[in-house]
Amino acid sequence: MALQEYECPACGGAMEFNPKTQKIKCPYCDSEFDVKDYVANHNSTSSGEAVESSSQGQTGPETQMYIYHCGSCGGEILATESLGSMKCPFCSNNVAVSEKFTGEFKPDYIIPFKKTKEDAIAAYTGYVKSKKLLPKVFFEKNHIDEIKGVYVPFWLFDATESFQGYYEGTRVRTWSDRNYNYTETKFYDIRREGTEDFEKVPVDGSKEMPDDLMESLEPFDQSELAPFNMAYLAGFLANKYNVSASESQPRALDRIKTSVASDFRATVSGYGSVRPITENAGTLRTSNKYALYPCYILSTTWEGKNYIFAMNGQSGKFVGDLPFSMKEALKYYFPIAGVAAAIAYFIFYFFM
Repeated sequence: MALQEYECPACGGAMEFNPKTQKIKCPYCDSEFDVKDYVANHNSTSSGEAVESSSQGQTGPETQMYIYHCGSCGGEILATESLGSMKCPFCSNNVAVSEKFTGEFKPDYIIPFKKTKEDAIAAYTGYVKSKKLLPKVFFEKNHIDEIKGVYVPFWLFDATESFQGYYEGTRVRTWSDRNYNYTETKFYDIRREGTEDFEKVPVDGSKEMPDDLMESLEPFDQSELAPFNMAYLAGFLANKYNVSASESQPRALDRIKTSVASDFRATVSGYGSVRPITENAGTLRTSNKYALYPCYILSTTWEGKNYIFAMNGQSGKFVGDLPFSMKEALKYYFPIAGVAAAIAYFIFYFFM
């Protein structure tokens, strides 16, 4: 397989994509190039041999692993089949496996990173700082260092959805005279019917990334989608999809059907109450595109359970799953409870 390298034409250093300037930059001599210009004029490809091997996990199925030979230093890089962009651990050369992003695997679009690793570290630090009941392991420096910038594969679905909805609406009028209180309730049959178009509904195409975590990072600003260019991958990890568009489509259509029902229901107004009778949605057409979205990922294990934190590499939105430490709870709340009990005893003894 061919490895795409990102060597600086001035000094030979490993070039990286700079989220702040949106250019590819050499950290050694500060040479900077526009992404399009670099790929057109300084495209460096080396023939890196890929050797397929396999490893058997203790509980999981067999995982196919590949060994890539760095064209700069000859070092061996071990990676999973879906990992297409990486860093040589010996010479820090940024490389991408060209075959992972060509032909049927070539993305249509990419959203370049706008946030840096320093932004992600600051977000993680601020996120856990206020969580007093976290285990201490989540505050350790080595976990902060493990934050990785990853381009996650996403399928973007376009669809036209038809909808038919029937509802019962009510309007209530009340009044009184000298002898009685009156209530008049009128019932209305309400019908909504039509179509709605949806564009670029995202579903992540990676088995390794939990769907609910990726959806929590939304929204991504689709207006910043750029035509795919491998130079954007320099300095970041990148996965090719290992969940196909056909496998991802049901999840996208479920999201679309929920949205279309909500949108049509929102057009029913002016009633005291509205009760859905039937709601039916059907897909008239659908198509998809393939894109890479920027995310910062930190995965850590505590007491046998894996916890993943992620940050939207475009907007900076940060999400994560946090455990509860009973030891920390006792540390913080027992003294507070003791002081409160002492105050209550003092008030009761002296003033009651």
